[in-house]
Amino acid sequence: MAINGRNYGTSGPSQNDFQKQDVINSSSKAVNLGKVFGIMFIWLLMTAGIALGLGYLFARWLGSNDPALYNRTALGTIWGVLIGSGITLIILTFVIQFVALRKAKGKAMPILSTLYVIVMGTLCSSITIFLPWNILGMALGITTGIFGVLSLIGLLSKGRMTGVAAVGIMLILGGAMCALFTFLFTLWMPIANPMWYWIIDFAIFAGMLLMIIVDLNHIGKICEDGALSPNLTLYCALTLYTDFVYIFLKIAYYLAIIYGKNK
Repeated sequence: MAINGRNYGTSGPSQNDFQKQDVINSSSKAVNLGKVFGIMFIWLLMTAGIALGLGYLFARWLGSNDPALYNRTALGTIWGVLIGSGITLIILTFVIQFVALRKAKGKAMPILSTLYVIVMGTLCSSITIFLPWNILGMALGITTGIFGVLSLIGLLSKGRMTGVAAVGIMLILGGAMCALFTFLFTLWMPIANPMWYWIIDFAIFAGMLLMIIVDLNHIGKICEDGALSPNLTLYCALTLYTDFVYIFLKIAYYLAIIYGKNK
């Protein structure tokens, strides 16, 4: 029996043993989270490089800032590349979900995740073609701040996130259904209320932010369980990477609208 952290002729664990185990678990969690966020950061740099590079090349190929003077061959090709990238991302999402659940080690997950990042960078070039640098910079700064706040909430929350997930799903599904009904309604009665569209859009965005908090909380709990497998580490990093890119694209969209109105 252990008294005051000392063992008196017994082999049972002492209080110091539990404290050491807590330190080990905390250190393991920090290492795991650091690795996940480190991989995410590298992927974001890759995405930014690809998006900026392709955006510059595509803009030069189009040949003009006036849509009426675009190079039609270039415009058609760029649209084909962007549509193909979107379809490829959808397919990769399902394939990665399947591969990540496998416990066996292999090169499939690293190859698929790298391909996902490359395709995402290609798709993101669609905004770097047209948006000025100041909007992209502001969007990146705002996204980093939002993601940092969400990370603190998700990783520091000790309780279960069932309620948060339920609210997030309700906002997303409710917003999607309202958007669909509004679209179908306008087919017969073409009367659109811009404020209503903004409400729907913000509801879906709020729902996605809540689900990102759930993602971060879940990843934090996974890291508490010990060392992550290679597949699971990449999957967690890819989840956070996708969440960050989604916020960035949404913020860039809002800023582009504001900038266009004030221009």
